[in-house]
Amino acid sequence: MVDFASMLFGDFQDSIVATFGDTIGWVVGHALIVGLVALVWYTWIGRNHIRTQSGWGMPEIRDIATILAVTMAQYIVYTGNLGYPEGPALAIAFSATIFARWCINVLN
Repeated sequence: MVDFASMLFGDFQDSIVATFGDTIGWVVGHALIVGLVALVWYTWIGRNHIRTQSGWGMPEIRDIATILAVTMAQYIVYTGNLGYPEGPALAIAFSATIFARWCINVLN
């Protein structure tokens, strides 16, 4: 049988197989794939309802995208140029981004 779960999940599928055995691990991995596909399909079907009823508009999405972009830019500088470890670099980058957002929104 073709093991799509190993191709998609990699080491995670190996952990599932180690936990449940070959047969049950194969079933659990493929059930996860079916569940993810069903979740994506259900979300795609209800996208109009989600978009209109969630309360998130373009300003909120733009704000989230900006926070992520600025955080990732700082993270790259901290890890690549300054040699910080990954965890602290992400924490400092996110904190600095949120602080800058607060300064712009509140102090402006």
